[in-house]
Amino acid sequence: MTDYRPACVVWELTLACNLKCLHCGSTAGGRRAAELTPEEALKLCADMARAGTRGVALMGGEPFLRKDFFAIASKVRELGMELSVITNGTIFSDEIFAGLKELSPRAVAVSLDAADPALHDRIRGVPGSFEKSGRFIDRCLAEGLPVSVITTVHKLNIKELPKLRDALKGRGIAWQVQTAGAEGGRFKKEFLLTPEEFYSVGLFVEACRREFSPEELPVIGAHDLGYHSLLLKNVSLYETWDGCQAGKAVAGVRSDGGVLGCLAINDDRFLEGNVRERSFYDIWNDPAGFAYTRGYKKEQAGANCAGCEHADTCGGGCNEMSLMKTGELHNDPYCFHRLEKELFKDELANPLKRAALKLRGAAPAALFRRLGRMFYGGRGNEDKHRMRL
Repeated sequence: MTDYRPACVVWELTLACNLKCLHCGSTAGGRRAAELTPEEALKLCADMARAGTRGVALMGGEPFLRKDFFAIASKVRELGMELSVITNGTIFSDEIFAGLKELSPRAVAVSLDAADPALHDRIRGVPGSFEKSGRFIDRCLAEGLPVSVITTVHKLNIKELPKLRDALKGRGIAWQVQTAGAEGGRFKKEFLLTPEEFYSVGLFVEACRREFSPEELPVIGAHDLGYHSLLLKNVSLYETWDGCQAGKAVAGVRSDGGVLGCLAINDDRFLEGNVRERSFYDIWNDPAGFAYTRGYKKEQAGANCAGCEHADTCGGGCNEMSLMKTGELHNDPYCFHRLEKELFKDELANPLKRAALKLRGAAPAALFRRLGRMFYGGRGNEDKHRMRL
């Protein structure tokens, strides 16, 4: 046994998908050659529970394309684990909504990448995707399900953020903003955000939090955004950044049973084992497992992070971003702390200008508690307005 417990296991149920999203890090579409059988999937559920897993997020591909989705999801809940579902929102029926309601999920997260239907459909690779996802969100709200929207930002849609904000606010929808990586086979690197654009996404999240309460617009930046900003309050769901949690509090399971610290790190070098060969419990509790986070020392920080006063606890920022940008771990070049020193070096060098730039006071703990309630399903779902985009 280790001292680590999985707060959340993100499980790629299948790579089968009915869309062809440009930014998909897994290049989903067809199934993996040997996806877990229904029996193996149910065994994995029990094993995750034995490991002390608090919550499971079922995703794809498109998870509803797996015929035993509800058998797996029901087993997750039966074993006392929280359930989240991540879907593109284009496959639904009365039976699916009835099944979701019975599961009482913590969140039903839907991908939405633009307020402009044509642009969303272009990014998702299939005409009509926007209209279907909008109907799915409307129905979830009408059924009282806790709805989240995930927006993946790149050069094609960064200007859509204000319009998406206006479409989502006041509807009881939690919003996660993340940035695209270049791991997938359909995404052109020319669409990646520049450092200035990346930082502007953080500024946007900050501006939303200043203007709207968590109840009106609960919005967070994902794990790739932030870290020890000199100027901004924390844009994530938590008050502090304590380093990459891959293998410490989170894990990912591929549809063929491969276990990673984080599914966003789409690299076979970081596979810790396969549940067909060793149980998830044994993989998670292996004293030698997930060494890149569990055994991290500040001396391992890369060139972008070496010497930083936060290197000991920060762990070099997001390891997925670090690998994508530099090919190394613990070397995130898009850390806000680092970006600000480059973008505002003249202002920060001048004490008077620095004081004018810096936002005084940390975000109150109550703000994060309220955001947590919204993102963990404790939000009012009585708002049943239609999607007005």
